[in-house]
Amino acid sequence: MSKALLLIAVFILGACAVQPQIQSTGPSDWQAYQLRVSQLNDWRLAGKLGFRGPDNGGSASVNWRQRQENFQLQLSGPFGAGSATLSGNQQIAEMLYQDKLYRQTPQQLATQLIGVPLPVDALSWWARGLPSPDQELASNIATSPEGYASSFDQAGWQLSFSRYSMTSAGSLPGKIVGTHQPSENRRYSFKLVISDWSFVK
Repeated sequence: MSKALLLIAVFILGACAVQPQIQSTGPSDWQAYQLRVSQLNDWRLAGKLGFRGPDNGGSASVNWRQRQENFQLQLSGPFGAGSATLSGNQQIAEMLYQDKLYRQTPQQLATQLIGVPLPVDALSWWARGLPSPDQELASNIATSPEGYASSFDQAGWQLSFSRYSMTSAGSLPGKIVGTHQPSENRRYSFKLVISDWSFVK
């Protein structure tokens, strides 16, 4: 009986000794992921964007082209009137919609188009599973054992990331969900489901 108890004690102590090593790899894996993915500056994604505000909601097919700081975002099918194209950078953008050209910040144009104050410049980072360096620091960061972000809060949005899959540039998220509630009776949300990633070398 004493030998059995000794073996159990050795097993428990061995398990306890290994556990801190597993936990300690998380932050370094997350740092490695951030370093790798932040260097992906030229990319395209295709997918579906769902959105909902206090007064409206809908969905659209998305084609996004990012080249360094500049983007072109094409949304089609959501508005009962063809498509819209937004292009610009994080400071200023243009939107072509129903043969009219609008010029404002990316977030103002997104709010005008879909009724959701979506920070388009931050979304270019969130789509890759990263906090935006141009917004306030992210908080409540939770990561998976592989070092991917599973959730964090930034710019008033609560964000979750899932469906990571392997691309030619490594693993990237396939689903991003965000919620933003600036007041008790005003709640906004979006869901970006990515079906394809491509990269310019």
